[in-house]
Amino acid sequence: MTRYELIISLLCLIAGYVAVSWTLDRTRAAGKRGAAPQEPGPAGGGPSARAEPPRGERAPRAAPQTAMPWYVVLDVDRSASRAEITAAYRSRISQYHPDKVARMGPEIRALAERKSAEINAAYETALREGGRGPQA
Repeated sequence: MTRYELIISLLCLIAGYVAVSWTLDRTRAAGKRGAAPQEPGPAGGGPSARAEPPRGERAPRAAPQTAMPWYVVLDVDRSASRAEITAAYRSRISQYHPDKVARMGPEIRALAERKSAEINAAYETALREGGRGPQA
């Protein structure tokens, strides 16, 4: 490799680095503009922490209002057994769990959170109302 080719290669590497850095900075700045401002948390400086219920107590959960019955959301028969309901729940929640899309865009994360909340509510309703079939 000649000295001229080496200089050209280094200049191209530097130009590529600058272009990628500039693009990433603009992407991050655009993301921060659209984000809601964060309040400092209880430790100060960080994002605010969720209010956790006292240990051993369960926080009341607001179930999302769905237009579809639980057996449609979980894709099982209405007379399905508890084991079938649990298997369907695990299958559906694995598809829409928010942790699986944590690195994707905010729209995808919001959709996954809505769907998983809907699936969780359907599962809780199924366990309360349905699942009276034979135990497996």
